Amino acid sequence: MVPEPFAEPSARSEGTREPPRTASALRPSGTRRPPNVLVVVMDCVRASDFPGGRDPVAMPFAERLRADSLVFPRAASVAPWTLPSHASLFTGLYPWEHGCHGRGHLHLGGEFPRLASGLRRAGYSTLSLSANPIIGPEYGLTDGFEAAAWGEWWEQVHRHRSAPRGVRGDIPGMRPSGSTAPRRRDRLGRTLKTMATRVPAILSLGEALGRRLRPDPGFPVGGMNPWIEDLLARWLHVQPKDRPTFCFINLLDAHEPYVLDPSESAGWADWWASMRIPQDVLALLGTAEAISPVDRERLHRLYRRSLRTLDDRLRRIIEIYQEAGRWSDTLLVLTSDHGQAFGEHGMVWHGVRTDEELLRVPLWVRLPQDDRGGTEAQGWGSPLDVLPTVLQVTGVPWEGTPSGRSLLRLIGEERDGPLIGCGDGLGWNQPFLQRLAPGRRQQLDQLSMAGYVGQYKVVNELPSDRVHLFHFGPGGIEELPSGELESRGLGGTLSQVRFAGRALLGMVASGTDEVDERLRSWGYG
Repeated sequence: MVPEPFAEPSARSEGTREPPRTASALRPSGTRRPPNVLVVVMDCVRASDFPGGRDPVAMPFAERLRADSLVFPRAASVAPWTLPSHASLFTGLYPWEHGCHGRGHLHLGGEFPRLASGLRRAGYSTLSLSANPIIGPEYGLTDGFEAAAWGEWWEQVHRHRSAPRGVRGDIPGMRPSGSTAPRRRDRLGRTLKTMATRVPAILSLGEALGRRLRPDPGFPVGGMNPWIEDLLARWLHVQPKDRPTFCFINLLDAHEPYVLDPSESAGWADWWASMRIPQDVLALLGTAEAISPVDRERLHRLYRRSLRTLDDRLRRIIEIYQEAGRWSDTLLVLTSDHGQAFGEHGMVWHGVRTDEELLRVPLWVRLPQDDRGGTEAQGWGSPLDVLPTVLQVTGVPWEGTPSGRSLLRLIGEERDGPLIGCGDGLGWNQPFLQRLAPGRRQQLDQLSMAGYVGQYKVVNELPSDRVHLFHFGPGGIEELPSGELESRGLGGTLSQVRFAGRALLGMVASGTDEVDERLRSWGYG
């Protein structure tokens, strides 16, 4: 029988390392108010392209922020797509524990306590602002927040100044929305969006025309959901000065589709070379062949341009906190829910698998008063660890034991067991699978479980039970013979990965037509 691997041990040896600081030690002297909490998820941002990664994009503001932050150079998400990874971030539980994933329920059940509800009970004002509509009520991911606003599918293809259609709670200047069930016009819009992303030139020209008719110099070309900063500033302005705040923000600028404005290209030939490449998921995943190396590089360049837009948005968010007089006493967690692939291993975009391009994410923690700024942590971290980290810094009590670890414990020590990520395939979306070539269908509908420990990654594919062993060395990641698992002391890691995979495989996917329709409208088939 496999031992329970995810419970916190009753005691740990700290050796001679400095113990993690308590909440009161992290709080500025003379301040009775607990620290504010700000969690920013940069959707689809993979670690290799972010500052500190293997080939970082120039992001001047993020680079300055990194110098004030505790940085996790080894960090991975627990899932390669939005729904399960956010559910884990909010609960501190693995996907097979909360059941919100493609092999289980496409809705986070109300029986699982959320970080927002715990902070709210402790006196925090709580707000969720998400460009991604998956962080909305249909999926149970806004439960616990006093106020929330979320994007819609059409904001992918209409990136101009607007207000969110989905609103709940009290946000200054916003009316709560009514029913959010898909409407006939949503289904028509999804069809039109699919056409536009299959021929992105249509989307690009439409965006360029809209910008010339309605210029918006205050918002960068290609930016999504420009209402987020406005709503954040309004909401913070009306919060009582003596009440701490918790704000969750999801930024979607790095998510496909990627648009190149003709005025920003090297010429019409350069523009057409990028905007002729299909960007809808069926066109890219429908066959076993990966996109050509040249087209892969073009899409990757468009993706990297989007990160520069994110740099501007991060700067503005921090400025809003500074203008509100809250920044010095704010705990910031900056991360991503998953990465993004550009033809590596025959994969594009995200979901399904546990490749490095899909799981490895940036993870920075900026403590109040810039405490421990510039420190690089030793252990493997994850968005799974956000909840226990916030609890330690704020001192808020919690019932139950999260599977995540406080990131402060991982500054100078390894994780006490593997960090596990799960690729749940596409089993929830049978209509999409049936449109794929048979070989591709089999490839994309299997489970892939990955365990990170020390310098190693152990992957178990199900139901085949195929095992892969990878080593992280100075030159990058290399695959080793799986027969070396035992000699390298990784037999227990494989057992725990298999345990998690069997738990996930034993679940039966369930959802509703409305929820499935929402996911398809967002591009998941």
